[in-house]
Formats: sequence, structure tokens, C-alpha cells
Amino acid sequence: KYDPQTLATKSQGLDWSKQPGAFKDYKIGTSYDLKIYLQESKNTLINDPAATWWQRISRLLICSYGLTARIPTLMGDAHFLRSAPSAGGLYPAELYLISRGNRFLPPGLYNYQARTHSLLRFWDSDIWQGLQSACFLHPTLEKTQIALVVTGIFYRSAWRYQDRGYRRVLLDSGHLLGN
Repeated sequence: KYDPQTLATKSQGLDWSKQPGAFKDYKIGTSYDLKIYLQESKNTLINDPAATWWQRISRLLICSYGLTARIPTLMGDAHFLRSAPSAGGLYPAELYLISRGNRFLPPGLYNYQARTHSLLRFWDSDIWQGLQSACFLHPTLEKTQIALVVTGIFYRSAWRYQDRGYRRVLLDSGHLLGN
């Protein structure tokens, strides 16, 4: 795939009208704003277990895949950088949180919305048993209340890298998991 002749035969211009969006949007769901927990100091959280719990989730998500910079472009739209590197700045990975349910976060499936630094609960039912089945009933899932899941939107990379985009998605997912 990286032979100069192979690359030359597959070389094509980018169709900017078909450029995929860098953020996944959901039309439904309940949003949990996490920005307020970035500014809380440890002194104000000492006697509030809920705020401490939310601050830990907020920091985990922003350090894993949150926005770190905004770069203006010539086309008028801003380009955002995230805490994990991405090939071509396309950010094909998506980060989800699955909650088994606890006193702070109801059971369900949540998408991390990096643009707004929030969690969007778009699936309300209990899906923990499905997760356990998919993980072959691994004992770790018996002892935890939350799981992070990374998925990929392959078109975000394939738009630019064609069939080599698959590798880019895997590399980007690895960077995200490393964070």
C-alpha cells in the first residue's frame, strides 16, 4: 500500500464537499455538562462526593479526547485539536461511556461530546448485560460500574486516505486508549 507506484495510481484529489464532520451529533438524548467540574477546586469538593465523582469523570474525558486548541482556517470554520493525536486531524474515533448505574449516573449509553465537553445519554435502557456478553462475561465487569468504549467512523479517514484509512483509525484509537 505504500509503494510509490501504488500510491500514484490511487492518488486523487480531495472532494471538499464530501468532507466528513469531526463531531458526531445526536438529535435526541439528555446532556450532562462537564465543563463546570473543570473549574472546581479540590477545597470546594471535599464534602461533596457527587461533585468529586463528576470532576474525576470530567478530567478523565478531557485528558483522553477533549479539545485542546482551536485553529482558525481560511474557509471560515475552525479546526479543533484534541488531547490525542490524529492522522490528518480527522479524529475518526468516538468515545462512549456505558454506565451500569450508580447514584450519580443512571444506567445507559453515553457519547462523549468533545465539542461541548459533555456526556450525552442517548440510550436509556440497561445495556450492561449486553456488554458483559460481548466481553465473554469477564470478571472485571462484575466489579465496576462504568466502561469506556472506543469506536471508529471509518469514512472520516477513508475520505482522505482511501483504503489506508483503516490503519489510521486503528492508530488514532490506540492514541486515545493510551491517554
